[in-house]
Amino acid sequence: MIELVSIVKTGETWYLNKVVVNSQYITTVSESQKHNTMLKEGKIHIGLNEHVTFSSITLDTKSGFDEMIVVGSPEQLLEKIKGTNKQLLKG
Repeated sequence: MIELVSIVKTGETWYLNKVVVNSQYITTVSESQKHNTMLKEGKIHIGLNEHVTFSSITLDTKSGFDEMIVVGSPEQLLEKIKGTNKQLLKG
């Protein structure tokens, strides 16, 4: 399990949410160019530095696939996932 920070838009307002995800169900991780551009253009107002990057993760669920936009680059997320797997092996 890994803790991530997702971004969600409700109406015209963006929110940050902490989520805990089972890393075994993550099927893809890719950079979210759309959200990165929106942040740089000032269209996402959530108090983050403009150099923050967003990634899209896809989760395999019983009903299909769910997509989530999270804070961090694909490389940062993969390091977090690898770190979690190492801890599980040692523990």
